Formats: sequence, C-alpha cells, structure tokens
Amino acid sequence: MMAETTVFMSTAGMPGRFASNFDFQLANALGSADNGGSATGECYAAVSKVEDGDLDGWHDAWTETARRVEDLASACRDAGHLVSASEAFMRASTYWRSAGFFLERTDEGRIPAWNKNRSCFRAGLALSGIPFETVEVPYENGKSLPGYFVTPSGPVQPRATAIIIGGGDMTAEELYFFTGAAAVRRGYNAFLVELPGQRGAYYSDPDLTFRPDIHVQMGYIVDYALARADVDPERLSLTGYSMGGLFVPRAVAFEKRIKAAVTSSLTPSFVPSISSLIGLKAGESYAEADDLESRVDLSSPMARLLLGDVRERFGMLDRSIKEYLDYLGEFDLWGLEDKITCPLLNIGGAGEGDMSGDSGKFYERLSCDKRHRFIQEREGGEAHCAVNNRSLANQIEFDFLDEVFARSS
Repeated sequence: MMAETTVFMSTAGMPGRFASNFDFQLANALGSADNGGSATGECYAAVSKVEDGDLDGWHDAWTETARRVEDLASACRDAGHLVSASEAFMRASTYWRSAGFFLERTDEGRIPAWNKNRSCFRAGLALSGIPFETVEVPYENGKSLPGYFVTPSGPVQPRATAIIIGGGDMTAEELYFFTGAAAVRRGYNAFLVELPGQRGAYYSDPDLTFRPDIHVQMGYIVDYALARADVDPERLSLTGYSMGGLFVPRAVAFEKRIKAAVTSSLTPSFVPSISSLIGLKAGESYAEADDLESRVDLSSPMARLLLGDVRERFGMLDRSIKEYLDYLGEFDLWGLEDKITCPLLNIGGAGEGDMSGDSGKFYERLSCDKRHRFIQEREGGEAHCAVNNRSLANQIEFDFLDEVFARSS
C-alpha cells in the first residue's frame, strides 16, 4: 500500500478496485448516488480500464463518462424530458469533478473541468424544481465567496439552517450531494459555501487563498445568513468535512452566532496527516529532516495533489515544503479547546487510520456539550468523511442537530 493509506485505508466498505487514493475517490463518486449525484454502474464502468496510479487514464476515463452523460442530459432537455435531464446533469457534475480531481496545477484542463462540474450542477438543480439561489457572499476588498442557498418548498419562514463547508478539495456543488439534499429533505435550509482557498473560491479568484483566521471569514457568511428572512438565528449550524474538521472548530471558537457544530472528523492539526500523505515517516519531525523536497513520494496521486494544487491554494507554491508545513501549523486547534462552547458532534470512522488519534485527544479536552460517533467497519460508512455511506452520515448529523435545536426551542 502507498503511504496515503495511513489516512485513506482499504477496509470492508470500500470498492477495493485500487490500492492508491483512486479507490477513495471512486468511493466518493459512488457515495454521491445516495443523493442523486452518480450511478453505480456508470462509476464502475468509468474506471473499468484505469490502471492504478495512471493519472492520465483516470482523467480520460472520467472525462469520457462525463461528456456522455452530459450529452444525454442535453438530449433529454431538448426533448422535454426535464426530470431525466435534471438527473443526468447532476450525475455529469460529479463525473466532471472526478475527471479534474488529480489534474496538475499546470494542466490546462483543470479549470475547465471545474467549470463543467459547476455548469452541469446548476443546470441539473434548475431543472429539478428545488428552490435554490446561486450566492456570492460579500467579502473583503469587494470580493465574494461562492455558494448556494437551497431551501425546502413552501412559504418563506425562518428555518433551521445548516452552513456546510468542505475541506481542501471539495466544491460547493459536491456538498449538495454530500449533505445539502439531505438537509432540505429534513426541512433545513442548506447553505453550501466555499471559504478562501477552496477550489471554487480560488479558481474564480486566485487572490482568495487559505488563511488561518477562519472565524473572520465565517463572520461574513453568518452575516449573509442572518440577514435573510428565512433563517432562524437560534437554529444556525456549521458542518465541515475533512480539512473542514479543523475549519469548523476554529470558526466556532470565536463566532458565537453559530449554535451547533458538526465535524467529520475533528482535525486538530493538518501537519501530521499531510506529512504522512506526502511520504514522510510516521513520527518524523519535518523540522529536523534534511532536504524534504527529495524525500517526498511523488508517485502517490495524493502527494502530487497536496504539493501542487492544494499547496498553491494555500499560497505556498513558491515556498519550501518546510515553510509550507510551518504555515499549516498556524491553523492548529491546540489551545482553543475551552473557547469552543456550542454543542459539537464529531464523526469518525474505522477507515481513517492515524487521523483518529489526535482527533480523540482533542475531543477529550473539550468542555462543551459534545458527542462522538465512531462508524465501525461493519456499518459500511467507515471511510474518511463517511464517503461510502452518506445516508448513514446524514442520519447521524441531522438527528444530532434536530435534538440540539429541540432543546433550545
């Protein structure tokens, strides 16, 4: 197994098609089917001839599938079959995301693949009849943060609202299939939004890179939400996945207008997992290591992503790996435990490997109303962020929020 399996493990609920992070990304695409974002057969057909680690083969296979399904969607729309068109556009959105996921930062196809992910999603959602708004949250220096505000059908009235963010590689469009659709089915507003540095925000405006003052960034998002007549200020939650498991605690430590938080999973520091994913030895101090540039494992698709596209979006492309890791350390949660006061649910899984250790240590130090749900391998949702069982994860997340908001009403 490659080094990346210390975080993205091969467990019973995973496809088992690849040894590398290809398998996790396949599981992610498959998991979108729970909320209409893919079809199992299309996903397996897409990767049927892809060799593990062949980045070009991965891109080409998913691109062919995305184009075919998008063409199907367009044909259905032109023929007046609007439900079929909506469903196909939504699936095509996921396939375009998969096609572009591992593209090098210098690849001319990187931004077009993301644009296709976005345009297909918007076309599909518009045809679905589900009420939604494309949002540009007013931000600093005249800039904005992209997102979607999706609501249940019915009269405008104050509702529980779930602000939902991803991590280092998720898009606002993907978040709909991850959690947004499940939120709306339960009567919540789903506010899907991207922070500076996340793909949609950065690809739209390269000045928007990741920075550690998450509560400042989240303040603009909360301002926007609370200015709406359809948001109940006492039932406002924040959910974050992967790197979002660090962004959420950093935000709620200072942004007290958020009344409940969900992390999947708690990530007190980016440094240990990213060090592992780029091929450094477990327990090795990167600060004492010589010539990190020559020691990283660039045969790993995830290492190439973290040292290329993700590193660029942290604004550290022209810095050494040591400087990059130093900057990631500025995002650490250690020392903020007592500042987190809203109810918090943490979801972990047996397939997250080394990530669960520090997550557990940080969780134990929290003094707020807290709950932890560890998904076992036998439950088939044990992967990182429960990508292989979003239905189970959605049930855990929203049952918790329902209970928190019922107590406060």
